[in-house]
Amino acid sequence: MPFQILSISGGGYLGLYSIAVLASLEQSIGRPIASCFDLIAGTSVGGIIALGLAAECPAEEIKAAFEKEGKSIFSSRAAPTTRFGQWRDFGRSLFSPKYTGTALRNVVGSIIGEETLIGDLKHPVVVPTVNLTKGTPQVFKTPHHLSFQRDHLLRVVDVAVATSAAPTYFPIAEIGDELFADGGLFANSPDMIALHEAEHFLKVKYQDICLLSIGTTTTQFSFSHRTGRKLGTAAWARRLASAMISSQQLDVHYMLSHKLADRYVRIDEVQSREQERDLGLDVATDTAMKTIRGLAAGSVQKFINNSKLQDMLRNSAPAPKFFYGRSAQ
Repeated sequence: MPFQILSISGGGYLGLYSIAVLASLEQSIGRPIASCFDLIAGTSVGGIIALGLAAECPAEEIKAAFEKEGKSIFSSRAAPTTRFGQWRDFGRSLFSPKYTGTALRNVVGSIIGEETLIGDLKHPVVVPTVNLTKGTPQVFKTPHHLSFQRDHLLRVVDVAVATSAAPTYFPIAEIGDELFADGGLFANSPDMIALHEAEHFLKVKYQDICLLSIGTTTTQFSFSHRTGRKLGTAAWARRLASAMISSQQLDVHYMLSHKLADRYVRIDEVQSREQERDLGLDVATDTAMKTIRGLAAGSVQKFINNSKLQDMLRNSAPAPKFFYGRSAQ
């Protein structure tokens, strides 16, 4: 029997694409999509989605929350198109985060529950963050291994806020006495994190692993030869996050497509030049919402008959073994 992994990338409000795709797939099988997978991984907004699915929250409800509350979490302003507008937008986060994070926490709490613990989840999940107190990456996990004695007592909402605490966008998250930032700083596409978890901790041979990776339509980062040679500190400051995210994701997908071959399915879309003007990590306008939903619908139509995807969706993962928490067997 194959060991199946679902991995969900980060991308701010573009995560609406990820959950829209997953909601359509869940509707097509008529049961929680988490039941198809042995392990779920998610970073940033993908981590929020992963935690919700691991709690068996209906994907359609998570999608509806994104659509309804996106403007309260992010910005209802259109993406700036002029250089002045771009610099003004950049200036808003020069000395403090652009958003308070209160609305984000409230939305996550309304979806999953304020008091739900990691040990209460119904499916194994891994969620990358950066521990700023220790200066190291940290992956929060359900207690699906005997040595995982720490995280099952943490509240899901705290972990969700930690993995999505994107620098300049949201305040640094605090859990206990430790500070955390967005997992996208090192693993915006957590596919390799999940693969390592399966191989190292769960002792699964990579030949038995199938991985479904869901993107957020983030564009490939590039610029012209003339522009690139003239960029200084100020110009790079606006572009650095996009460059890091794009490069990291492309590298991960390249390696996974080689290692897993046809057992690796990546669902994503490339934004057109016109669509790029309407979309952004924190752009939650009505136009952005409709564009993202349209991209998701196109992806579902493109992949729904993919034979490997269909095999994944027909699978029923065995009940997980948790060693601690209320879900422990």
